[in-house]
Amino acid sequence: MVASVTTRSYDRARTGTNNSETVLTATAVRTRGIVKLFSLPIPDDPRLEAQPLAVGGVHTADGKTRDLIFQASMGNWIHAFDAVSGEKIWATNLGRPIVGTRAIDGHMTNVHWGILSTPVIDEGAGILYACAWISDDGSVAKGQHFLAALRIRDGSKVHGLLNLEGAVYTPPSGLPVQKFVSAQRKQRSALTLTRNHVLIPFGTIAETSKTARGWLLAVDVHAWRLAASWCSTVTGSGGGLWQSGAGPALAPDGSIYVITGNGAFSPQHGDFGESIVRLALHTGNNAHFEVMSWWAPWTDANRVGAAADADAATADDDDNDEPALPSNVSLPSVIAHARRMGMTLKPRYAREMPRVAVTSGRSATDAQIAPVVAHHMEAMNESMWGDQDFGSGGPVYVVSAHAILAAGKDGILYTGNANALGKTQPGELAAGHFAANYNRLRMPPILYTYFDPAVPPAPASPMELNLFPGGATRHLHGTPLLFQSATHGTMHFVGGENSALRAWSIAADGTTTYLAGGNEIASPQSPRPPGGMPGWSITLAANNGTDGIIVAMVPYQDSNMILSPGRFLVYDAQNFATNPDGSKRLQVIWDSEDWGPEHAFMHPKFNRPIVWKGRIYRPTYDGRIDVYGLTH
Repeated sequence: MVASVTTRSYDRARTGTNNSETVLTATAVRTRGIVKLFSLPIPDDPRLEAQPLAVGGVHTADGKTRDLIFQASMGNWIHAFDAVSGEKIWATNLGRPIVGTRAIDGHMTNVHWGILSTPVIDEGAGILYACAWISDDGSVAKGQHFLAALRIRDGSKVHGLLNLEGAVYTPPSGLPVQKFVSAQRKQRSALTLTRNHVLIPFGTIAETSKTARGWLLAVDVHAWRLAASWCSTVTGSGGGLWQSGAGPALAPDGSIYVITGNGAFSPQHGDFGESIVRLALHTGNNAHFEVMSWWAPWTDANRVGAAADADAATADDDDNDEPALPSNVSLPSVIAHARRMGMTLKPRYAREMPRVAVTSGRSATDAQIAPVVAHHMEAMNESMWGDQDFGSGGPVYVVSAHAILAAGKDGILYTGNANALGKTQPGELAAGHFAANYNRLRMPPILYTYFDPAVPPAPASPMELNLFPGGATRHLHGTPLLFQSATHGTMHFVGGENSALRAWSIAADGTTTYLAGGNEIASPQSPRPPGGMPGWSITLAANNGTDGIIVAMVPYQDSNMILSPGRFLVYDAQNFATNPDGSKRLQVIWDSEDWGPEHAFMHPKFNRPIVWKGRIYRPTYDGRIDVYGLTH
């Protein structure tokens, strides 16, 4: 049985799989079912954004040896619970969080902004590292990011808080030096520990601002100092590292893989927006990051086209960042809702929507979202198709195929060659040149989260992707699951927005093959277009490649724009049913819809459950972790 869960998605490859679970197996769930045992309360803030972590056999301050569950909160607290009894063992506050504000959250679903990312634990040293957003007066302007180091036995601080403000990146070739400013950054992507350094990725608060950038910082935990910095764009802007909460993926040789979001792409100018980037961390007195390779599917510029560029040229003064939108505002979703509700669209958005059919009428949520949609639409000056974040998904490293699984808001799988991503150049992303760039992948791009035969996964022009497949968004948020199955070989599972869970296999040569899909849909109650966000929150547990289960959460509505109730499911990961047409179906073996109201919860957007020592720990947006186990 896996000893501990010390990082997001169980391991640094980000497989999302606990392959050492001997108790909570598919056979056991089928025959005995599961039941909610108790809940772990988080009183300081209800919105749990960080994944729970777990460490076994901790010698706590009271002299006992316990299995502990750790939960970081947006109220800037770290809580530790006895995993067996649910008793709270300790809680440590790191400072005042930012009070919920539309400057960060365009939909005001969050109460505070404190610890947004999943911490990382050095089990050998007995230390938990967390990044807290602290503000003396609760304002964004005074907010700064600090790294904390706590002893897991009692929650005491190993060091004083390390302020990350003022980190500097000096790029090669005399390119512009960049200075890290906390007030511009959002730290959602999970922390990672490698070679005695904590990696801390950053996105941005105002994604459409010229200050938008992605950062990766490395802190030397022995010297307790900032050791290295990298900025994803230095001449242009954008390229945030957010990955819907997923962390960087690491290869056995120490290579670091990230996927950047909306932003400029010009490697010769230090700009790596919309890219898979492979980095090396060089440690020592002159510690620094080195960009080793990269691959990009398209640029924002050739995604939006000449008409949008012309519109942008006539927009408000480019230096005016006043209308810059918070990063959690999805431009395509805003315009799709506006069209569905019959609002008058600006000319550019009317031109960008002709292929999008309205299939839903008025919705019960319209009264709540209509004022927000109108406000954001008025502030928008960018093409809606310039918000197709490649970096909405996180990377997964596939050891058996030497590959990186990467997918973003288009729901298309790009299987990167982990050993040599390809070093895409801007000229290779011009009309007539895309095929050569696709050839650098381990296999051609494929439709991943949803199959619509009208969508070309490897188009001659990326503008062919500017649509809503099947009338809804099919974005991937977070990472797929990767599982070494005794039945099917290396498998991966993905669940996109407004789509079903899908199972695949991947061969040693990087070729992915479809296996099966579920019948259950994320956000089934959200009107279309655009549907709801963010898709599936999933984790996998198995007993050494056998008897696997997938534990899943999906929202009924859009858990980005509103608080949405969630559905809780357990699937058999390997034994498929057969549909009437001969295709295979993922089988549900437990469903909260079949049981009572005690299983109700508000879906925690990008967060994920974990399976550990026979129990499921399910975070919520209700200020609690729900703990499930087998029925006695």
